[in-house]
Amino acid sequence: MTEWSADGNAVAFAFFVALQSILVFYALLNFLFALKFRPSPALQVGPNPEPVVILVPVKDDPSIFNSLPSLLALDYPNSRILIVDDSRDPSFVSRLSENRSERVEVFHRAVPRGRKAGALNASLERLAAEAPTFVVVLDADHRPPRDFLARAVALIEQTNADCVLGHQRHDIGDDGLFGRFYRAGNTTTFRALKAQHDLGFAVFYTGAAAIFRYDWLRRMGGFDEASITEDWELALRAQVHGSPRFVIREDLWVSAAVPTGLGALLRQEIRWMSGLIRDFRKHARPLVRSNLRTRAKVGLSAQGLLGVQAPAFLAFWLAFTFVFPLQLPLLLTFALVVLLGFLWGWPTVRASRAEGYGPRQIAGILAYGLFVWYVLAPVAAFAFLWGLLGTPSYWSVTKRRG
Repeated sequence: MTEWSADGNAVAFAFFVALQSILVFYALLNFLFALKFRPSPALQVGPNPEPVVILVPVKDDPSIFNSLPSLLALDYPNSRILIVDDSRDPSFVSRLSENRSERVEVFHRAVPRGRKAGALNASLERLAAEAPTFVVVLDADHRPPRDFLARAVALIEQTNADCVLGHQRHDIGDDGLFGRFYRAGNTTTFRALKAQHDLGFAVFYTGAAAIFRYDWLRRMGGFDEASITEDWELALRAQVHGSPRFVIREDLWVSAAVPTGLGALLRQEIRWMSGLIRDFRKHARPLVRSNLRTRAKVGLSAQGLLGVQAPAFLAFWLAFTFVFPLQLPLLLTFALVVLLGFLWGWPTVRASRAEGYGPRQIAGILAYGLFVWYVLAPVAAFAFLWGLLGTPSYWSVTKRRG
């Protein structure tokens, strides 16, 4: 009995160290990026004649009707809007078609293939006969400020980038605890993304609010229509097989709508976590063999394996509650829990302050975030394992408050 107990303690401690190593690694990265975040330098914007087309994929999403006035108010003469519509509701299709004008083209795909990636590729192909210099990808709920295009074009030209990624400020429908939590969380993530880029850990395109060089997107072959996270797949593929220049700017932003609630967030999480690891599986071997710097490989690998935190978290609590009860050093366990709380909490506090939230609101955000993580963990763990072992194709348009 004594020998079994000693062996059990050894196994429990080794398992504890392995699981905590995963969680501490990601927490340290998160803390490092928050610590090293620096605001972008001021931008000088001048007149620019280069043609720009705004691409907006839509599928039965009424947010587009609230966003169109902002799109039409953009202060950039040489621009037009191409809405790629995959909607199935005839009344929605008819209503959307009524918004056609000299500046707005509505292209309805009778047979939509490839989800959002397919819609974007179809729009790139449609533009080929009269190709613009730049294309901007926005979601249906995005409402850019009047100077968005002028700033985006100035940034991509001044930095000679292939893509400049802006911030989606989820400030539409952000009232209430869930909205504040979602907005603060996205700001935390974007600030970390910018610092990740600045420190050389490579970076990834996050889906929208970005300007691209049209010819670069075409050379890359567009978006992977088999992927359910086409933004991440493009960034990973581009960096593994080439040397793209991505620029991250928090001062290039659009207003965006918060999901309708926790259920919409969970469905969104299933796609993200399963898609990230599925695309990473596809490119992992070329990534290891590529000429990228070690930091870049670490950054891209950490993103591809992001979902591993969920099963590690679940395994930790389940194993040490039911399998190895009372087998771990209490002080060490407590210290690690406090450390993880600080490493994840401080970046959120910093980003929440940047969004103008006060102490009570920040306390609510942290408490709600802890609750959401416990709810999210089983879903994210399932999605990660699904993407690791299968070929998920689940796609659901996130219902939003805007």
